[in-house]
This record gives sequence, C-alpha cells and structure tokens, in this order.
Amino acid sequence: MKRSSAGGALLLSWLLLSSGCGYHRLDRQQRSAAWAKQGETIRLARFRNLTPRLGLEDRFTKALENRVVAASPWRLVAQGEPSRWVLQGTLEEYRSRPIGLSLGNDKNRASAGTASRVEVVVVASVELLDGQTGVSVLSRRGLTFSNQYRVDQNFASFDSRELQVLENLADDFAESFLTQLLEGVD
Repeated sequence: MKRSSAGGALLLSWLLLSSGCGYHRLDRQQRSAAWAKQGETIRLARFRNLTPRLGLEDRFTKALENRVVAASPWRLVAQGEPSRWVLQGTLEEYRSRPIGLSLGNDKNRASAGTASRVEVVVVASVELLDGQTGVSVLSRRGLTFSNQYRVDQNFASFDSRELQVLENLADDFAESFLTQLLEGVD
C-alpha cells in the first residue's frame, strides 16, 4: 500500500513540475490581436491633461513608456518618428479628498479636525491608433484608479506622500492598460 501511494505522490509531483507555475510573460506569448506583433513600432503621444493637477501627464506618460519598454513586443520610437501604432491618452479627472479625520484635542476645544487619510482618484482614457491610417483600433474610456494614504501630521511630508501615491497610480494604470492591450481584450 505504501509503495503505490509513494508512486502516486511522485507522479503528482512530476505533473505539477512539468505543468509550470501558470505565469507567463505577456511579451513572449502568441497573440491574436493585430497590434501585438513582435518588433513593430509604437509611439507614445504625450498625455493630455484636463485636470487642475499640473505635471500629472508627465507621470502617466513616463509610467506607460517604462512598461512598454520593459514588457511589450514593440519597439518604442521617439516623438515625431513614424510608427506602426500610436498610443495617446487623456487624463480627464483628478480628485483628492479626505476620508478619515482626526478630531481636535482636549486641550484646545476650538481646534478643527484634520485629515488623517486621503484618497486620490485619477480617471483616464487611452486610445490606440493605427499609425499609418490614424484610425482608432482600440479605445478605453473612463479608466479609474484610486489609492489612499495616511496623512502624517508633519505637513512638510504631505506633498511627498501624495506624489508617491500618484507615481503608484500611474504605474498601476500603465500595467493594467498594457496588460489589456497585449491580451487582445477589445
């Protein structure tokens, strides 16, 4: 009885090892999407920023550029150069709102509360264009990304925390959109 269970365990171990872990790099898979061919060129148009938050477009453009270079089948070309595909985006909305409050202390009853947690939300739209005809081949509208952070009562660190959250949101956006694009989800 022990011999057959040991053989079964060995067979099960071999099957698990030979099947792999289930994770695959998206830039090495065969794809059905016409735009996901190895070696074709892509140009990233600078994101348009319709929000009041200055510099947001730079962070999102850079995050998408980094993801395209790191994990896509395309060769990124500079602005103004011809390319097979053009990726353009628009940042439509930026919101920052307190979601947690710390109330005033007992010593000063007139003191107002301050934000203890802040949520940042960014809404973007992205479009993939055929670089030869200018026709839109894929469009994603209203992609919404949010993140929260704890507010340190040292107000000197407030901006740096928000900037880090924006960097994370831009990276999440780039990863999510590029994954959808490479998987051929339309």
